[in-house]
Amino acid sequence: MTLITKEKIQHGVYWVTIPEVDLRILCGCPVDSIKQLRVKGFTYPAEKQGVPYESGPNAILLSDAVLQNGMLSNMTEFPVLHMFYRQGMLIPGHPNNDGFKPLLIGKKEQVEAQMKYIYRGSYGLTSLKEYEPWGVDPAIALQNLRSKLHFAYGRFKPSNELMEGAIIGEESTEIRPGVFILRKAENIFEISYKDETVCIDLNLSKGERYLTTYSLPPQTLPKAHFAVIHSGEGDGWDPNRPCLGSIIRLDGKTYIIDAGPNILMTLEAFGLDRDDIDGIFFTHTHDDHFSGLSSLLNKEKKLSIFAAPTIYGNILQKLSALFSQPEEDFIPYFDYQPLQVGSWNSHVGMEILPILSPHPVDTTIFI
Repeated sequence: MTLITKEKIQHGVYWVTIPEVDLRILCGCPVDSIKQLRVKGFTYPAEKQGVPYESGPNAILLSDAVLQNGMLSNMTEFPVLHMFYRQGMLIPGHPNNDGFKPLLIGKKEQVEAQMKYIYRGSYGLTSLKEYEPWGVDPAIALQNLRSKLHFAYGRFKPSNELMEGAIIGEESTEIRPGVFILRKAENIFEISYKDETVCIDLNLSKGERYLTTYSLPPQTLPKAHFAVIHSGEGDGWDPNRPCLGSIIRLDGKTYIIDAGPNILMTLEAFGLDRDDIDGIFFTHTHDDHFSGLSSLLNKEKKLSIFAAPTIYGNILQKLSALFSQPEEDFIPYFDYQPLQVGSWNSHVGMEILPILSPHPVDTTIFI
Protein backbone atom coordinates (compact mmCIF):
# COMPACT_ATOMS: atom_id res chain seq x y z
CA MET A 1 0.00 0.00 0.00
CA THR A 2 1.33 3.44 -0.97
CA LEU A 3 1.54 5.75 2.05
CA ILE A 4 2.34 8.98 0.17
CA THR A 5 0.96 10.03 -3.19
CA LYS A 6 2.46 12.84 -5.28
CA GLU A 7 0.94 14.25 -8.45
CA LYS A 8 2.01 17.21 -10.57
CA ILE A 9 -0.59 19.97 -10.93
CA GLN A 10 1.40 22.32 -13.16
CA HIS A 11 4.87 23.92 -13.35
CA GLY A 12 6.19 24.17 -9.78
CA VAL A 13 2.97 22.93 -8.15
CA TYR A 14 2.29 19.46 -6.72
CA TRP A 15 -0.40 17.61 -4.77
CA VAL A 16 0.80 15.36 -1.95
CA THR A 17 -1.52 13.26 0.21
CA ILE A 18 -0.85 11.08 3.25
CA PRO A 19 -4.25 9.49 3.98
CA GLU A 20 -3.24 7.79 7.23
CA VAL A 21 -2.80 11.18 8.92
CA ASP A 22 -5.46 12.97 6.82
CA LEU A 23 -2.89 15.33 5.28
CA ARG A 24 -3.49 16.90 1.86
CA ILE A 25 -0.70 19.31 0.90
CA LEU A 26 -0.85 21.85 -1.91
CA CYS A 27 2.87 22.22 -2.68
CA GLY A 28 3.40 25.58 -4.33
CA CYS A 29 0.63 28.15 -4.35
CA PRO A 30 0.64 30.66 -7.22
CA VAL A 31 -2.53 32.54 -8.05
CA ASP A 32 -5.53 30.39 -9.06
CA SER A 33 -4.08 27.23 -7.49
CA ILE A 34 -7.51 26.26 -6.21
CA LYS A 35 -8.82 26.47 -9.79
CA GLN A 36 -6.04 24.14 -10.95
CA LEU A 37 -7.05 21.65 -8.23
CA ARG A 38 -10.69 21.83 -9.33
CA VAL A 39 -9.79 21.20 -12.97
CA LYS A 40 -7.60 18.22 -11.98
CA GLY A 41 -10.36 16.75 -9.80
CA PHE A 42 -8.61 17.18 -6.45
CA THR A 43 -11.53 19.11 -4.99
CA TYR A 44 -14.87 17.34 -5.04
CA PRO A 45 -18.22 17.21 -3.20
CA ALA A 46 -18.15 15.23 0.05
CA GLU A 47 -20.29 14.76 3.14
CA LYS A 48 -19.57 14.34 6.85
CA GLN A 49 -22.19 13.65 9.49
CA GLY A 50 -24.83 14.56 6.93
CA VAL A 51 -23.26 17.97 6.19
CA PRO A 52 -22.11 18.58 2.59
CA TYR A 53 -18.77 20.27 1.91
CA GLU A 54 -16.03 20.34 -0.73
CA SER A 55 -12.88 18.34 -0.13
CA GLY A 56 -9.52 19.99 -0.82
CA PRO A 57 -6.11 20.82 0.67
CA ASN A 58 -5.62 21.26 4.41
CA ALA A 59 -1.96 22.32 4.20
CA ILE A 60 0.16 24.50 1.89
CA LEU A 61 3.90 24.25 1.27
CA LEU A 62 5.10 27.76 0.45
CA SER A 63 7.76 28.70 -2.07
CA ASP A 64 11.02 30.01 -0.64
CA ALA A 65 10.82 32.84 -3.20
CA VAL A 66 8.05 35.46 -3.30
CA LEU A 67 8.53 35.87 -7.06
CA GLN A 68 9.64 33.46 -9.77
CA ASN A 69 10.09 34.62 -13.36
CA GLY A 70 8.24 37.80 -12.41
CA MET A 71 5.19 35.90 -11.09
CA LEU A 72 4.00 35.72 -7.48
CA SER A 73 4.61 32.28 -5.99
CA ASN A 74 2.70 32.47 -2.69
CA MET A 75 -0.91 33.53 -3.12
CA THR A 76 -2.66 31.52 -0.43
CA GLU A 77 -5.81 33.57 0.13
CA PHE A 78 -8.27 31.52 -1.92
CA PRO A 79 -6.89 28.09 -0.98
CA VAL A 80 -7.16 29.14 2.68
CA LEU A 81 -10.65 30.58 2.13
CA HIS A 82 -11.50 27.21 0.58
CA MET A 83 -10.37 25.51 3.79
CA PHE A 84 -12.23 28.00 5.99
CA TYR A 85 -15.58 27.98 4.21
CA ARG A 86 -15.92 25.38 1.43
CA GLN A 87 -14.38 22.72 3.66
CA GLY A 88 -15.97 24.22 6.78
CA MET A 89 -12.86 24.42 8.97
CA LEU A 90 -13.87 27.88 10.28
CA ILE A 91 -17.66 27.57 10.24
CA PRO A 92 -19.15 27.25 13.75
CA GLY A 93 -20.77 23.87 14.27
CA HIS A 94 -19.42 22.37 11.04
CA PRO A 95 -18.08 18.80 11.53
CA ASN A 96 -14.80 19.81 9.85
CA ASN A 97 -14.30 22.58 12.43
CA ASP A 98 -12.65 20.05 14.71
CA GLY A 99 -9.52 21.86 15.89
CA PHE A 100 -7.44 21.03 12.81
CA LYS A 101 -6.51 24.40 11.33
CA PRO A 102 -5.09 25.20 7.89
CA LEU A 103 -1.34 24.53 7.98
CA LEU A 104 1.20 26.84 6.28
CA ILE A 105 4.65 25.28 5.82
CA GLY A 106 7.81 27.12 4.80
CA LYS A 107 10.50 29.62 5.68
CA LYS A 108 9.80 31.73 8.74
CA GLU A 109 9.53 34.97 6.72
CA GLN A 110 7.16 33.43 4.17
CA VAL A 111 4.89 31.83 6.78
CA GLU A 112 4.71 35.11 8.73
CA ALA A 113 4.03 37.10 5.55
CA GLN A 114 1.17 34.82 4.53
CA MET A 115 -0.28 34.85 8.05
CA LYS A 116 -0.51 38.65 7.82
CA TYR A 117 -1.78 38.48 4.23
CA ILE A 118 -4.63 36.12 5.13
CA TYR A 119 -5.60 38.25 8.14
CA ARG A 120 -5.83 41.39 6.00
CA GLY A 121 -7.54 39.50 3.19
CA SER A 122 -10.10 38.17 5.65
CA TYR A 123 -10.88 41.38 7.53
CA GLY A 124 -9.20 44.50 6.11
CA LEU A 125 -9.17 47.33 8.68
CA THR A 126 -10.08 45.92 12.10
CA SER A 127 -10.24 48.81 14.60
CA LEU A 128 -11.33 52.43 14.92
CA LYS A 129 -7.65 53.33 15.29
CA GLU A 130 -6.89 51.84 11.86
CA TYR A 131 -9.70 53.89 10.31
CA GLU A 132 -8.43 57.20 11.79
CA PRO A 133 -5.61 57.93 9.27
CA TRP A 134 -8.09 57.69 6.40
CA GLY A 135 -10.39 60.43 7.67
CA VAL A 136 -13.41 58.17 8.08
CA ASP A 137 -16.21 59.47 10.29
CA PRO A 138 -16.10 57.35 13.49
CA ALA A 139 -19.80 56.54 13.15
CA ILE A 140 -19.24 55.21 9.61
CA ALA A 141 -16.14 53.31 10.73
CA LEU A 142 -18.14 51.72 13.55
CA GLN A 143 -20.87 50.78 11.08
CA ASN A 144 -18.26 49.12 8.83
CA LEU A 145 -16.74 47.21 11.73
CA ARG A 146 -20.13 45.95 12.91
CA SER A 147 -20.98 44.75 9.40
CA LYS A 148 -17.64 42.95 8.99
CA LEU A 149 -17.93 41.34 12.42
CA HIS A 150 -21.07 39.55 11.23
CA PHE A 151 -18.98 37.91 8.49
CA ALA A 152 -16.22 37.16 11.06
CA TYR A 153 -18.61 35.30 13.38
CA GLY A 154 -18.37 38.05 15.99
CA ARG A 155 -14.60 38.50 16.38
CA PHE A 156 -11.55 39.34 14.28
CA LYS A 157 -9.34 36.37 15.12
CA PRO A 158 -5.53 36.76 15.10
CA SER A 159 -3.68 34.66 12.55
CA ASN A 160 -2.47 32.07 15.04
CA GLU A 161 -6.10 31.26 15.85
CA LEU A 162 -7.01 30.96 12.18
CA MET A 163 -4.04 28.87 11.01
CA GLU A 164 -1.01 26.91 12.12
CA GLY A 165 2.51 27.53 10.89
CA ALA A 166 5.31 24.98 10.47
CA ILE A 167 8.71 26.65 10.06
CA ILE A 168 11.19 24.76 7.88
CA GLY A 169 14.73 25.61 8.92
CA GLU A 170 17.95 23.70 8.40
CA GLU A 171 16.79 20.49 10.09
CA SER A 172 14.01 18.03 9.31
CA THR A 173 10.72 19.28 10.76
CA GLU A 174 7.79 17.15 11.92
CA ILE A 175 4.62 18.75 10.54
CA ARG A 176 2.21 16.01 11.64
CA PRO A 177 2.78 12.87 13.72
CA GLY A 178 5.35 10.85 11.78
CA VAL A 179 5.40 13.26 8.81
CA PHE A 180 8.69 15.07 8.28
CA ILE A 181 9.79 17.68 5.76
CA LEU A 182 13.37 18.66 4.96
CA ARG A 183 14.64 21.44 2.70
CA LYS A 184 17.28 19.85 0.45
CA ALA A 185 18.06 23.05 -1.47
CA GLU A 186 16.35 26.33 -2.37
CA ASN A 187 12.71 25.43 -3.13
CA ILE A 188 13.43 21.68 -3.10
CA PHE A 189 11.86 19.65 -0.29
CA GLU A 190 11.73 16.05 0.87
CA ILE A 191 8.53 14.84 2.55
CA SER A 192 8.69 11.54 4.40
CA TYR A 193 6.28 9.31 6.29
CA LYS A 194 7.35 6.00 7.81
CA ASP A 195 9.56 4.40 5.13
CA GLU A 196 8.33 6.41 2.13
CA THR A 197 9.71 9.67 0.75
CA VAL A 198 8.80 12.06 -2.06
CA CYS A 199 10.81 14.98 -3.44
CA ILE A 200 9.10 18.27 -4.30
CA ASP A 201 10.73 20.87 -6.56
CA LEU A 202 8.88 24.21 -6.52
CA ASN A 203 11.35 25.95 -8.82
CA LEU A 204 10.27 27.29 -12.19
CA SER A 205 12.75 26.67 -14.98
CA LYS A 206 14.03 29.62 -16.98
CA GLY A 207 11.19 30.96 -19.10
CA GLU A 208 8.51 28.80 -17.44
CA ARG A 209 5.25 30.48 -16.43
CA TYR A 210 2.52 29.42 -14.06
CA LEU A 211 -0.40 28.24 -16.16
CA THR A 212 -3.98 29.46 -16.31
CA THR A 213 -7.05 27.22 -16.45
CA TYR A 214 -8.64 29.04 -19.38
CA SER A 215 -7.77 30.79 -22.64
CA LEU A 216 -9.14 34.04 -24.01
CA PRO A 217 -9.93 34.83 -27.65
CA PRO A 218 -8.91 38.22 -29.05
CA GLN A 219 -11.41 40.98 -28.28
CA THR A 220 -12.02 44.34 -29.94
CA LEU A 221 -12.51 47.43 -27.81
CA PRO A 222 -15.29 49.69 -29.12
CA LYS A 223 -14.38 53.11 -30.44
CA ALA A 224 -16.61 55.29 -28.33
CA HIS A 225 -16.56 58.51 -26.36
CA PHE A 226 -17.50 56.48 -23.28
CA ALA A 227 -17.90 52.72 -22.86
CA VAL A 228 -17.80 50.11 -20.11
CA ILE A 229 -16.74 46.64 -21.27
CA HIS A 230 -16.99 43.59 -19.02
CA SER A 231 -13.62 41.82 -19.10
CA GLY A 232 -14.50 38.99 -16.72
CA GLU A 233 -17.58 37.53 -15.08
CA GLY A 234 -16.09 34.71 -12.98
CA ASP A 235 -14.84 34.59 -9.39
CA GLY A 236 -11.99 33.08 -7.39
CA TRP A 237 -13.43 29.57 -7.78
CA ASP A 238 -14.47 29.58 -11.44
CA PRO A 239 -11.79 27.81 -13.55
CA ASN A 240 -13.36 28.71 -16.89
CA ARG A 241 -13.57 32.52 -16.86
CA PRO A 242 -11.54 35.55 -15.75
CA CYS A 243 -12.60 37.07 -12.44
CA LEU A 244 -15.15 39.86 -12.38
CA GLY A 245 -13.77 43.08 -13.83
CA SER A 246 -14.38 45.79 -16.40
CA ILE A 247 -12.58 48.13 -18.76
CA ILE A 248 -13.63 51.77 -19.07
CA ARG A 249 -12.85 53.70 -22.23
CA LEU A 250 -13.16 57.46 -22.14
CA ASP A 251 -11.89 59.72 -24.93
CA GLY A 252 -9.02 57.38 -25.79
CA LYS A 253 -8.02 56.74 -22.17
CA THR A 254 -8.31 53.30 -20.57
CA TYR A 255 -9.24 52.52 -16.97
CA ILE A 256 -10.00 49.20 -15.35
CA ILE A 257 -12.26 48.23 -12.47
CA ASP A 258 -10.29 45.90 -10.18
CA ALA A 259 -7.19 43.87 -11.08
CA GLY A 260 -7.84 40.18 -10.60
CA PRO A 261 -5.63 37.18 -11.38
CA ASN A 262 -4.00 37.03 -14.82
CA ILE A 263 -4.85 40.67 -15.48
CA LEU A 264 -2.08 40.98 -18.09
CA MET A 265 -3.58 38.05 -20.01
CA THR A 266 -6.99 39.74 -19.91
CA LEU A 267 -5.55 43.03 -21.15
CA GLU A 268 -3.63 41.26 -23.91
CA ALA A 269 -6.88 39.72 -25.19
CA PHE A 270 -8.12 43.31 -25.71
CA GLY A 271 -4.87 44.38 -27.37
CA LEU A 272 -3.64 46.25 -24.29
CA ASP A 273 -0.63 46.08 -21.99
CA ARG A 274 0.05 47.55 -18.56
CA ASP A 275 1.40 50.83 -19.94
CA ASP A 276 -1.96 51.45 -21.64
CA ILE A 277 -3.76 51.59 -18.29
CA ASP A 278 -4.45 55.12 -17.08
CA GLY A 279 -5.90 54.08 -13.74
CA ILE A 280 -7.72 51.48 -11.64
CA PHE A 281 -11.01 51.78 -9.78
CA PHE A 282 -10.92 49.37 -6.83
CA THR A 283 -14.08 47.93 -5.30
CA HIS A 284 -12.23 45.87 -2.65
CA THR A 285 -9.11 43.82 -2.02
CA HIS A 286 -10.04 40.15 -2.11
CA ASP A 287 -7.55 38.38 -4.36
CA ASP A 288 -10.05 37.75 -7.16
CA HIS A 289 -10.18 41.56 -7.50
CA PHE A 290 -6.69 42.50 -6.29
CA SER A 291 -4.01 39.88 -7.00
CA GLY A 292 -3.10 41.30 -10.43
CA LEU A 293 -2.09 44.70 -9.04
CA SER A 294 1.59 43.86 -8.52
CA SER A 295 1.97 42.94 -12.22
CA LEU A 296 0.82 46.45 -13.17
CA LEU A 297 3.34 48.32 -11.02
CA ASN A 298 6.02 50.35 -12.78
CA LYS A 299 8.11 52.72 -10.70
CA GLU A 300 8.79 54.86 -13.77
CA LYS A 301 5.09 55.60 -14.21
CA LYS A 302 2.77 56.07 -11.25
CA LEU A 303 -0.46 54.14 -11.41
CA SER A 304 -3.61 56.15 -10.65
CA ILE A 305 -5.81 54.42 -8.09
CA PHE A 306 -9.40 55.56 -7.58
CA ALA A 307 -10.84 54.14 -4.36
CA ALA A 308 -12.43 54.96 -1.05
CA PRO A 309 -9.73 55.78 1.54
CA THR A 310 -10.32 52.60 3.54
CA ILE A 311 -9.90 50.47 0.43
CA TYR A 312 -6.66 52.24 -0.46
CA GLY A 313 -5.58 51.48 3.12
CA ASN A 314 -6.39 47.81 2.52
CA ILE A 315 -4.31 47.86 -0.67
CA LEU A 316 -1.25 49.13 1.18
CA GLN A 317 -1.81 46.63 4.02
CA LYS A 318 -1.94 43.65 1.69
CA LEU A 319 1.07 44.71 -0.39
CA SER A 320 3.02 45.30 2.83
CA ALA A 321 2.15 41.82 4.12
CA LEU A 322 2.82 40.05 0.82
CA PHE A 323 6.28 41.54 0.28
CA SER A 324 7.22 41.99 3.97
CA GLN A 325 7.90 45.69 3.41
CA PRO A 326 6.51 48.81 5.14
CA GLU A 327 3.33 50.26 3.64
CA GLU A 328 5.20 53.52 2.92
CA ASP A 329 7.42 51.72 0.41
CA PHE A 330 4.47 51.28 -1.98
CA ILE A 331 3.10 54.82 -1.89
CA PRO A 332 5.58 56.08 -4.57
CA TYR A 333 4.08 53.61 -7.07
CA PHE A 334 0.65 55.23 -6.91
CA ASP A 335 -1.11 58.46 -7.74
CA TYR A 336 -3.96 58.01 -5.28
CA GLN A 337 -7.24 59.72 -6.16
CA PRO A 338 -9.60 59.45 -3.15
CA LEU A 339 -13.30 58.83 -3.69
CA GLN A 340 -15.80 60.03 -1.11
CA VAL A 341 -18.30 57.31 -0.31
CA GLY A 342 -21.96 58.25 -0.72
CA SER A 343 -21.22 61.34 -2.83
CA TRP A 344 -20.67 62.03 -6.50
CA ASN A 345 -16.97 62.45 -7.29
CA SER A 346 -15.73 64.23 -10.41
CA HIS A 347 -12.60 62.62 -11.85
CA VAL A 348 -11.08 62.53 -15.35
CA GLY A 349 -14.34 63.61 -16.96
CA MET A 350 -16.50 61.07 -15.15
CA GLU A 351 -18.93 61.30 -12.25
CA ILE A 352 -18.50 58.38 -9.83
CA LEU A 353 -20.73 57.45 -6.92
CA PRO A 354 -19.21 54.84 -4.57
CA ILE A 355 -21.75 53.07 -2.34
CA LEU A 356 -20.86 50.89 0.65
CA SER A 357 -21.57 47.21 0.07
CA PRO A 358 -21.68 44.60 2.88
CA HIS A 359 -18.71 42.25 2.59
CA PRO A 360 -16.04 40.69 4.85
CA VAL A 361 -13.65 43.53 3.88
CA ASP A 362 -14.38 47.20 3.14
CA THR A 363 -16.14 47.31 -0.24
CA THR A 364 -17.90 49.79 -2.50
CA ILE A 365 -19.86 49.35 -5.67
CA PHE A 366 -19.76 52.13 -8.25
CA ILE A 367 -22.34 54.07 -10.23
